[in-house]
Amino acid sequence: MTPDEAPSVAECQALAGALRCWPTLAALQASAEWPSLRGRLDAVLATVRRHVPTHAPAPPADPTRLRAVQWNIEHGNAYPRIEAALRTHPELAGADLVTLDEVDLGMARSGNRDVAGALAAALRLHAAWAPLFLETTAGRDDDTRNAGGAMNREALFGLAMLARWPLRDVRLVELPGPERYQFEVERMLGRHLALVARVERPGAPFVAVAAHLEIHRTRAHRAAQMRVLLTALHDETRPTILSGDFNSTTLERGRGWDTAAGALALLGWPEARLRRRLLWPDRGPDREPLFDALRDAGFDWEPFVDREPTLSLRFARVPEARGLLAWPAGRALIRRAERRARLKLDWFAARGWRGGRGATVPGLDGPGLASDHAPVVAQFW
Repeated sequence: MTPDEAPSVAECQALAGALRCWPTLAALQASAEWPSLRGRLDAVLATVRRHVPTHAPAPPADPTRLRAVQWNIEHGNAYPRIEAALRTHPELAGADLVTLDEVDLGMARSGNRDVAGALAAALRLHAAWAPLFLETTAGRDDDTRNAGGAMNREALFGLAMLARWPLRDVRLVELPGPERYQFEVERMLGRHLALVARVERPGAPFVAVAAHLEIHRTRAHRAAQMRVLLTALHDETRPTILSGDFNSTTLERGRGWDTAAGALALLGWPEARLRRRLLWPDRGPDREPLFDALRDAGFDWEPFVDREPTLSLRFARVPEARGLLAWPAGRALIRRAERRARLKLDWFAARGWRGGRGATVPGLDGPGLASDHAPVVAQFW
């Protein structure tokens, strides 16, 4: 398996070291070094790493139906569990298409692996991987412990697509995102994007799209990202599968009142009302308008969703909530909120197919398991 392109380890490490010196995005962009750094960073982030299996993939179990998996794999931190699940789990094994969010290349937290390349080799699938961000630290939350003191290699964080058939016309669609927050708080620099490819399924080619929308701002910002992506797909006439972590929390962040509004809902709303809001984020007064954009563009998601959660929120990972953990009453509130904050974030949407169905796969998500997200699966015909 030979990648078409590979970013230089030395260049990635030099860039990460140079960016690490700047505390704010404004200071970085005002510096004399920025024009050169930006050009070098753009070159690294434009890399699409391709993998071709050394042996032809096995034929599909059912040529009349397409089986797909969408999974946010939390960087690949628990790589052996992820690979085992995709190889052997009865609902995941043998998929024709796998789209993955949070996929590392050369991050110590995930063993400095080429996660997409390793999975492509293990599953004997074609693959494409694209970087979203260059990391300047070991990461966040549990990442430092997972890194175990090792240094990053390429220090890149992206998304990937694996398929039984060759991927053609691979392209990137850049999406607007909270660049300042992600540099100054999360200490990584890049952009959100979607990965688009034509999958050469014999006699029935289709277009696959992998996307990861942002989590740090409002529902309107996620809808704006989706509209940019849908504009890029406007003229596509082939059957299309659009999948990803849409971060469809219905909760908003970034403004002074957002934390209070979110806390009120998570702690004070009746259980049934809150559950409907969080597991049906495409409906109701608090819905995510990104779904309105999908519907207007002719995409349907209803056949592929079972309204089961794909993430149980851990408030130790939410900066706005960490202050509460310092006092007993606050910890009690956090425990109550975590019991109730079960979110539907991961989705399939499709256009141009005759039908389909989907479900969430339980038992693989949570502390000590394969990822913090549950995978979702779907069939298309």
